[in-house]
Parts: sequence; C-alpha cells; structure tokens
Amino acid sequence: MKLEDIVTVRIGRNLSRGNEKNDPTLVAYSYEDLINDLDGSFLESQTSFYSGNSNHKDSYLSIPGDVVFSFVSSKAGIVSHSNQGKIINQNFAKLIIEHNHLDSSYLCYVLNESYSMKRQMAISMQGSTVPKLTPAILKELEITLPSIEKQQTIGKAYFSLRKRQALVKKQAELEEKLYLEVLKQLDQ
Repeated sequence: MKLEDIVTVRIGRNLSRGNEKNDPTLVAYSYEDLINDLDGSFLESQTSFYSGNSNHKDSYLSIPGDVVFSFVSSKAGIVSHSNQGKIINQNFAKLIIEHNHLDSSYLCYVLNESYSMKRQMAISMQGSTVPKLTPAILKELEITLPSIEKQQTIGKAYFSLRKRQALVKKQAELEEKLYLEVLKQLDQ
C-alpha cells in the first residue's frame, strides 16, 4: 500500500515569510533536533503520547510523539519532550498516522533503514540536480505492514540500537577528551 493510504503528510510552515522570522520566542525544529530524537531522547520519554489534533491551530508546532520527516536528509524521527513546541518548518513534515495498525517507531525504521524504501527514494530522485525528497514522492512510497506486534518489536529494537550507538559515540568522545587531558598534564 502507498504511504498516503495510512499516513497524512502535513508540510511544515514556511518561516521565511510572515511574522515568525521576527519572533525570537519561536524556535524551529532542526536537523540536530531530529538526530537527537533519533539517538534516544524518545526512549527516555513516556511510551504513550498524545498525537495531536489535526485541526489544532498550532498543528505546525512539535508535540512529543509526533513523527517528523526531513525532506533534506530523508530521515524520520519521533519528537521528544525536549523538543516540544518547536516550529516544524518547510524542510520537515509531520507524518500523522491514520491507520491503527501502524507503529510510529516502525515507521521511522522503515523510512530510515529499509532497503526497499531507500531504493524507492533513490529511483524517485534520479535526475534531480539537488536530490531532495518531495511530499508528492513521499506519499507515493510503497510500504508493507507486518503485524502490529512485529512492528512494535522492530521499532523498539531500532530505537534501542540508535540510543546504544549514540552512547558508544559519546563514550569515545569522553575517552578521547580524558586521554588528551592526561597527555597534556604529562607534557608539562
């Protein structure tokens, strides 16, 4: 089935127009926020989220549990509590799950890691000067759904792996910093 059959793609707000660009209290959701959310912030949050009312006037604001997709990096993530209330700009879309048999963590896994999905994306972007997924291409991607139990298992394992990778990276950075500090002390 096509992604648009089970997910509504709501494109973020264009921040280069209007009053938003002059309002210092509004913070845009960024690529760094997406990566931080992918690297485990979501696991530290509650497991059940309010997914938001699609008719809500601030539907371009991030709500914990929202699935967001970056058109620039072709990555999906789940908004954590630390990124609540940030504006989703036009480089992102909220993926509002309309099908009760689709797990949000699994959706992120499929969009980020599935060979089939990556192949579809690559074929769709062929010939582009700047390879960037468009909302129209995203909606047309074909997805197959295993049982909800299997989706939840895969999704949870995927986010656990992402968190583990982030912790290993952080540990390596701290070890490097420690060793360099020790070497600096020995050199004096």
